[in-house]
Amino acid sequence: MVRLELFSKSELQEIHLTSLDALKEIGVIIPHDEVLRKLDELGAEVDYKNKHVRIPHYLAEEAIRKTPHRYPVYYRDMKTRKVLGGNEIHFGTVGFATNVYDVKTRTYRRTTQQDLANAAKIADALENVEFFMTMGSPMDVPHEIVDRYMWMLSFLNTKKHIINESMHKEGVLDAIEMASAIVGGKEELRKKPIMTVLISITSPFRYDPATLEAYVEACKLGIPTFVNSGPMGGATSPATLAGTLALNMAEFISVLTIRMAVNEKAPTIIASWARIIDMLESTAVLGGPEFAMLHAGVAQMAHYYGIPCGGGGVLSDSKTLDNQTGYEKALTAVIPALGGLNLICGMGLIASENTLSLEELVIDDEIVSYVKRIVRGIEVNEETLALDVMRRVGTTGSFIKERHTLEHFRKEMWLPKLTDRSFPDAWVKAGAHDIWVKAREKAEKILAEHTVEPIPQEIKERLDAVVKRAKERYVK
Repeated sequence: MVRLELFSKSELQEIHLTSLDALKEIGVIIPHDEVLRKLDELGAEVDYKNKHVRIPHYLAEEAIRKTPHRYPVYYRDMKTRKVLGGNEIHFGTVGFATNVYDVKTRTYRRTTQQDLANAAKIADALENVEFFMTMGSPMDVPHEIVDRYMWMLSFLNTKKHIINESMHKEGVLDAIEMASAIVGGKEELRKKPIMTVLISITSPFRYDPATLEAYVEACKLGIPTFVNSGPMGGATSPATLAGTLALNMAEFISVLTIRMAVNEKAPTIIASWARIIDMLESTAVLGGPEFAMLHAGVAQMAHYYGIPCGGGGVLSDSKTLDNQTGYEKALTAVIPALGGLNLICGMGLIASENTLSLEELVIDDEIVSYVKRIVRGIEVNEETLALDVMRRVGTTGSFIKERHTLEHFRKEMWLPKLTDRSFPDAWVKAGAHDIWVKAREKAEKILAEHTVEPIPQEIKERLDAVVKRAKERYVK
């Protein structure tokens, strides 16, 4: 496996020590009384009035040591298993777009339930989508319970592992109830989790009360969590990349300390969305070189700690399916992957994660396939060096008819499904189609022909009942 390392061992140590100093001297706002009490008991310096916690070095180090190094998650079939941590590298979609892009008319519209269902179905069929982070936030449902619809539509339309946000404690409990109904109970869900709860830290050094409640409930029940921190260099973190990375890691260590206080067996993946602010446009930059480097840096730090890591990648700030989308998505995929980021999420969205595109999801599947071939590297041994084959072919023969070629070309050579390599005349004769046209045709074919592994009707009714109950409770 090919690996990119941005930092020396001494530089990793400097970043780590800076993160520890930040937690000890600056601290974190943690608006949760139960967590404050537990941290106080562990030795943190707690200001109950201001919900402010300073974490001593020894406690932070202990939290890192006690974080699970690797853990498995499952698809809805309870058979397909993916491991997070170590040298594993996986790719997935990203959420939670409120717009959908029509590439043919170059127009945007609001995301609907059907759009999310379609995206999940296509993701279910694509080989290189290994995780489904709920891609869209439907705008045709009540905002108060949109997370319940997102969980339900995801469970119904893909068998792949679901990553989704929950808006508060009750939201995560409802999501766990849905998943438990599918797998046969909470204990089965704990043993073979088919869902991961996403929560976000607000940079710098602050937790949202409702989000933190959701995190605590998931931890108590031993449900995997995907903790996202997205400091923005020059705005919510230092303008320097090293400073942003140190702040990012300090926030992650704070969540690992909370995890240890609540349930030290709870599986957690730290997931960075560290980026910079564009000083001319005042926008967050997800497709730039800084984003890619920061995520390779987070991966190197996580490997230094021995903890699972994830974050953004395969992302673009472009508003359409153009050259900018292609190069930004390719580079924000390959650099974090070479850095060793365990879970890279970004497939299917454009416009800085605001907009869903089914065509782009299909194209991203091709990009990820390409990147996986690079990361796998080049195998060097007697068989692959092939001197005996060279001797046999000599100076006048051809390797095309050799058994060695037949045995190795599928593994060694990347075989694209969308990428065009034909002669120009053949391309013109075939219709001179841009890649998005082929992607749209493939998306339409999947929607027409692909069958998602079904959920029994009685389980569907239980999921629907959870959503209806939440609607009665929260929607006026």
